[in-house]
Amino acid sequence: MKQLFFLSYFTLLITPLLASDFPSQTGEKLTFDIYYKYGLVMLRAGTANYTIESNTYANNNSYRSTLDFKTSSFFDKIFKMRDTLSANITENLHPLYHRRAVHEGNYQFTEEMFFRKFTPEYSEIRIKRESNQLLKFDTVFTSNTLTYDILNMILLVRSYDYSQWQSTPQKYISTFIGRGKINITVRFEGQSVVEKSDTLKYKTYKIAFDFTDSAFNESKNAIEVWLSDDNNRIPIKMRAKLRIGAVEVYLTSWKNLKYPLSSEIKIPAR
Repeated sequence: MKQLFFLSYFTLLITPLLASDFPSQTGEKLTFDIYYKYGLVMLRAGTANYTIESNTYANNNSYRSTLDFKTSSFFDKIFKMRDTLSANITENLHPLYHRRAVHEGNYQFTEEMFFRKFTPEYSEIRIKRESNQLLKFDTVFTSNTLTYDILNMILLVRSYDYSQWQSTPQKYISTFIGRGKINITVRFEGQSVVEKSDTLKYKTYKIAFDFTDSAFNESKNAIEVWLSDDNNRIPIKMRAKLRIGAVEVYLTSWKNLKYPLSSEIKIPAR
């Protein structure tokens, strides 16, 4: 189920906007349906909810985001998942903290990331994991590339000016999952239209991600994300290639968007 974790909590790097130009605002909530697809079979695997609030962390004004994921009743019988993530990031897009509470099958643990130092060229991160109140590891990692936790990347991906992308077709970033560092190549693949139904479509930006992680069947285009082509830049659709089949994620509802969802294309029913 590691691929579900990646897909539900993903993002990228481009050229940042000022904090005052953030496409999100306090009180925003996004809801997604997650499907497992194999050939012509497509099963609803679960749901995910994403919210963002403003708060203070370590004397820094920050955005606090939360993401919870749970499998559907059908998949509960196969492999039950109840995961919750929370994270803080400054108004200048410096990650501060990340916490992951995992309940997968009979396995449970909590993992925390503390960003002790952060620059585009160097990060120092303390990562601590506990399971059943027992310490599994508590280690400091360093990285000489731009490094974000998975959840804070959601704000990062939505805070970039895609009009600046063409001058640099590829970007590089890294993240940590447990004690493993994952290198990511991010590519902008242009504008696209996503069909939600016969009467509803969305104009989007399509982004592709290449991974070094073995959890994905193909490292190239391991994950593809379609962001709304408007000032909100919310994920409309996501897709991950798995060793067997694929996972697809679809936006189903939203509340308190900062801007009108002008990427919607409504077609009158015939």
